[in-house]
Amino acid sequence: METTPARISRRRLLAGAAGTAGAAALATAAGTAPATAATIPAAAPYALKLPHQIEAEALVDNLRLLPWEFEANRYKAKNTPLEGLNSRVQWGSPGHPEDFYNLSQCASFLSLVLERAYGTAPTKPAAALPWSAYSYGWANEQYFRDNFFLDKTDTKDFPNAQEYRTAFARKDVAGADPLPHFEPVTKPVNLRPGDLVAFEYDDDSDALYTGHIVMIRERKGIWTDPETDRLVGPNVVPYVFEVIDCTSSPHGGPSLGGAATELYRAFPDTRFEEVFATTGQSTFVKHNGVGYGHMVFYADADTKLFAGYRWSVTSKTPHAAKDRPIAAGRVWLKDNL
Repeated sequence: METTPARISRRRLLAGAAGTAGAAALATAAGTAPATAATIPAAAPYALKLPHQIEAEALVDNLRLLPWEFEANRYKAKNTPLEGLNSRVQWGSPGHPEDFYNLSQCASFLSLVLERAYGTAPTKPAAALPWSAYSYGWANEQYFRDNFFLDKTDTKDFPNAQEYRTAFARKDVAGADPLPHFEPVTKPVNLRPGDLVAFEYDDDSDALYTGHIVMIRERKGIWTDPETDRLVGPNVVPYVFEVIDCTSSPHGGPSLGGAATELYRAFPDTRFEEVFATTGQSTFVKHNGVGYGHMVFYADADTKLFAGYRWSVTSKTPHAAKDRPIAAGRVWLKDNL
């Protein structure tokens, strides 16, 4: 079932985005205004999170407690000394953020998250499980090779973003090979927390990477930028989502200044570190690795299907789906999740 998110007010947002007034304005626009004695709470205010989202957030939240100079959270960038190292994501003990570690790329990070959440067999009889035993023990090396790799003889450890996108789109074609444990999500308005969205860089032959993949954390609403939006198409709807991903390029432009910086503050990225000088002025230091950020996914207003994306709310360079194909998948555990 499709739902219609609230439209975020530009005037209300920019009027106070740098402080608590801006946060309150954004919350109101997104339909999450503080409750009062006369307000009826929204239905299901505590939505369930699927295991892979819980694991991804645990990793990000613990790594955020560590200073960046510890180098515990890094993106495995090409053409750097890190390129030759194996991707590694480590979850530590509760209360010990120093035990957590990440060195990965977008697709290897999410593959390892899926492996941690769904790669082991059940620990209790099926009757005591929250969902069927089918949902356990599938996310392993053989599963990724059988269902995602375009070249089955490839010796790499994980699928890349292009292969995720191809596999998610495969279920859109009637009679095509199924993708076990995933269901397709073809419309941005239907994206839920935990869904994976992948897109390819088909239009950029010089790109170092095949594309990018993110996990949806929360839908924030609609944010229009008419001059930028029309570069995608004449009739599109821009949905803003908070995402979880691993990247060398955080989402947003905090150093653009003026209204753009205030807009970034409303839709920030955890990999930009704001450093304050003794004068009270601040600068933003860019980091990389896993974190939370914000992206725009466009829908065609008529078909509701993916029409494109924008890397951040402050970006002025959107990409149409005809140039950079997009597909999304939802981990299937049981019908009501």
